[in-house]
Amino acid sequence: MWAVPEAAWRLAADAALRAATVFFSVLVGLYIASRLLWRIERLAAPISKRTGVPASLVALAAVEARTPHVILAEAYKRGDLGFSHLVQFTFATWPIRVVLLHLRIGVIPVALGALGLLGAAYLALVYLSSVLGLAIALKMRNTWPDMAAEIRHVSSASPFKRAATVAGSYLLFEAVFIVLGQLGLRVSLSWLPLSPEAIAVASISAFRPSYGIMAAAPLYHGGRVAPLELLLALMLGRVVYMSVYEFPRSAVQFYASIYPPAVAGKLTAYTATVMYSTALPAIAVLFILATHTS
Repeated sequence: MWAVPEAAWRLAADAALRAATVFFSVLVGLYIASRLLWRIERLAAPISKRTGVPASLVALAAVEARTPHVILAEAYKRGDLGFSHLVQFTFATWPIRVVLLHLRIGVIPVALGALGLLGAAYLALVYLSSVLGLAIALKMRNTWPDMAAEIRHVSSASPFKRAATVAGSYLLFEAVFIVLGQLGLRVSLSWLPLSPEAIAVASISAFRPSYGIMAAAPLYHGGRVAPLELLLALMLGRVVYMSVYEFPRSAVQFYASIYPPAVAGKLTAYTATVMYSTALPAIAVLFILATHTS
């Protein structure tokens, strides 16, 4: 009898666990939206006033990332919102989402603790894209309907069914990316005009940015790699990671589990455009500076 390898079972179990986490997070988010949102809505008032995005959605985005998009998707499907509303919300809440994510997975404490001021400079470069996204959102002028009523409507109408739909779509993408991962996609950075130590940092960052920061710390404090070259390596690795892993897996998977494919694709493309428009110039400047100071 044909036996499924243990590694495959482990990957499937991990995917199922993540899908269950998505289900419960959306369910909890919908509950918070229907019961507790008014308590935290005031905290989002300053951002709402500047961007025009309803405070209820901004506050909810700080609690659970998927739930406000579930609410927006329902309003978009009925024609109450346009695509520009989705872009404005995504960009307006970008800084909140990325900072909370980096606090949760430890990127901020690792960068600051391991690299000090150099870590702060790295984080500043990373957050340029979210700042640009916020600036774009501030320039957008959309008229929003009463989203408090929309939140009550979506939260009260079969929250279990909505959470299951999102989790099911998420699990489908998990299966696709598990198959792709088994194909062994790898990116070599040995061609970069950097020192072997910097190439090692860039390669590790391309697999997991937080690991790259950890690998960079002893090289930086030991004086084996110059600060500018190390920043360049970290940024190059991060761009490769975003291109190969983050956007295809997390961004596409996130939006496609909620929105129609065309909408999910456009939201991912808009986000990627903003990210590259800040990351690539930053890498070019770092390369010029590192070359001239070496």
